[in-house]
Formats: sequence, C-alpha cells, structure tokens
Amino acid sequence: MERIEESSSGIARMWRNPFVRSLAVSLAVLLVMAIVSIILYSHYSTERLKKDWLDKEAAMLGSLASEHPEWGEQWLQQLVETDPPSPEAVAEGREMMELYGINTKFKAQWLPILGDYQSRTLWLMLSGTVGFALLTAVLLYRASSRQLREIRSLAVSLEDTVKHNRPSAYRIYDEGELGLLANGVQELTLRLGETIDQLHKEKIFLKDTVADISHQLKTPLASLMIYVDLLQGDQVDAQHTAEFLRTCRRELDRMEWLILALLKLARLEADALDMSMKDAPLADTVKRAVNPMVPLAVNKQVTISMEESDSSVFIAHDPHWLTEALVNIIKNAVEHSPAGGTVKVGWEVTPVFIRMYVKDQGRGIDPQHLPHIFKKFYRNSSEGSGVGLGLPLAKSIVEKHGGILSATAEPSGGTLFQLTLPLHPFPAQ
Repeated sequence: MERIEESSSGIARMWRNPFVRSLAVSLAVLLVMAIVSIILYSHYSTERLKKDWLDKEAAMLGSLASEHPEWGEQWLQQLVETDPPSPEAVAEGREMMELYGINTKFKAQWLPILGDYQSRTLWLMLSGTVGFALLTAVLLYRASSRQLREIRSLAVSLEDTVKHNRPSAYRIYDEGELGLLANGVQELTLRLGETIDQLHKEKIFLKDTVADISHQLKTPLASLMIYVDLLQGDQVDAQHTAEFLRTCRRELDRMEWLILALLKLARLEADALDMSMKDAPLADTVKRAVNPMVPLAVNKQVTISMEESDSSVFIAHDPHWLTEALVNIIKNAVEHSPAGGTVKVGWEVTPVFIRMYVKDQGRGIDPQHLPHIFKKFYRNSSEGSGVGLGLPLAKSIVEKHGGILSATAEPSGGTLFQLTLPLHPFPAQ
C-alpha cells in the first residue's frame, strides 16, 4: 500500500482513489446523458418548429394562392433562394410590417409558433436542469454517505480498541486516502493493543520485582536488627561482638551489591547507560575479570584456567562493563563448581565474530531451567551466594555490545556459557 507523502496530491494520485474514480465515472455518464438529451431535444424541437412553421406557411399560401396563383411560384422561389435578401427588399418589407405594428419590439410570444417553441424549450430545459441537479445530488449523497459510514465504522472500531483493548473488528483494504486512513487506524489499533499488553506485563513484572526485592532485603535487614539488638544489650563478649560485626558487614555488603546491581540493570534496560566503546585488547579485559575471582576460587578450592587463545585480538568494547559481565559469569561458574574442579575461560576468533566461553564442572543446569536462568531473581539451586541478578546483568551488558549470551548443559557435566560478540561492529542506524 502506498504511503502518505508530504507533497500535494496530483491528478494521478487522486485517480488511484476508488471514490474519485467512481464519482468521475458517474459524472461522466450523467454528462453524456445530458449531451445526448440536448441533441435529441434540439432535433425534436427543430422538427417541431419546422412542422409548425410549414403548417402556418401552407395555410397562408393556400389562402393567398386561391386568389393569386402566381404568388405560389414566387413564394417557392423565395423559400429556396440561397443568396441573402437584398437590403432594399428587407427595408421595404419592414416598412410594410410597420404598418401592422410588427417590428423589433414585437414580442415572440405574440406569435403562436415562437411562443409555443419558447415555452416548450424553457420548461424542458428547466426540467432537465433540475433533473440533472437531482441526479448529481443523489450521486454525491450516496458516495459521501458511504465514505462517512466507513469513517464512522473506523472511529467506532478505534474507540472500542482504546476503551476495551479489543482488536480492530472493521477493516478496509483499498486504495486512496480512505485506504491509507484505514491502514493507519488498523496499525494504530494493533500498536495500542501491544502497548496495553506490554503495560500490563510491565505492571505485573514491577509488582513481582518489588516483591522479590522486598524478600531479598527482608532477610539481611532482619539479621541486622537482631545483631544490633544483641550488641546493644551489653551481654555479648568481645569475641562474639567481633563476629556479629563481621556478619553485619557481610549483610550490608550484600545489600549494597543488590541495590547497585538493580540500579545497573535499570539503567541498562532504560537505555540510559552509554557504553564507551573503543578498540582494546580482549586479553586484558578477560584478565581483569579473572583476577578478582581468584580469592573466591581459592576459598572454594576451584582452579580458574585461562586456556591459550589469541592474545593479540583487539575488539571494540567497553572494558569496564564487559569486565562486569565476565565477572558475573565466572563468579557463577566458580560457585557452582565442586571442590577440586576447574573453571575454563577462553575465546576463539572467526572471520565474523569472537566467541568467549566459561565452562565449569558443576552438576549442570537442568534443561527445564535453561530458558529462565537469565531472568531477574531466578535461582535454579541453593548453591552460590547470589540472588539471581548476576546473569541477567551480564546478558544485558552483552546485548548492549551487540552480542549474544547463551548457556548450554554439557553432556559430560557442567555448564558452558558462550558470549558471542561481532568482530566488526555493525554500522550505526
């Protein structure tokens, strides 16, 4: 279907409108009927005037020729004469007619033949004009009423969609401006329906998110209140006081991490975070992500192994945020690896993209949980200390880089996370 343009509508564009085509054809038919009627009436009126005039002339000639037969031949010669009459003859005839009061001021209706012709022509032309106007008015009324009915149906359908979130029940698939309007209304109803559905989903999601946040904050807050009450009671020795303070510190750190992670996710999802994309060595970014996880791995008796990869690879990315994503993925792998296990980190280069991977030796993820592991606050096991925000945050960061983050369960056990980034950034829109 054609689109609405800024330029004014031309004849060709108007002709594509079915309403204009139908109206033009109907008016053309009416015009042809009017022309044919005028031609037929002109012929009929001329024949009628000729007959009346011949009858009048015949009566007059019969009366005169009965006394003067030679006048008949003169009348016939004057009748068939092709040359215009001489001015002298016209002037002499007018002088004779003036004697009987017949001159240019003589009204046509005083002559029966001309009066009948004038009256007949006047009434027939008036009747024809009124009939043509009535037919045109009926045609315009029918065409306009059809257009107005369709526009009203579109308006009712749009109102029904806005008020009751129902799909458009009235559709028009046609050319011209009405077709464009109908297409725009139908597209608008679809967009409104999708927007309303999305708002409902976001409302439910916000409700669930607030409930999850409340649940996640309730536990550390309750612990803090208990420990603070105990510390205020003067019944705790120095050793327990130090232990309680360390526990309070851990709970506060956990709350701080939860709040910061939520803020980061909110900024990423609201597209309010600008990435500082620059060509930087990928090896340096991976090392910055691995180093903070070494103490955690040592504590869990897990080895982090960086497999040999091309260390000269440069890729356009934000080192800070990509490190953040890798830290969350590696942390998840370390926490789900058994003591004595190994977490392998590496990457491979293709002509089109770079695929980084993090592989652990844990129990693996059950297939039924794989579609949900990147959802906020989703946890498929009690292992680890996270609250279900690390992987969603990593996924949002990777997608912000134009990449894809996926997870698969390894047949031999463990989970494989693959982070795919384009080697050459796509051109800006």
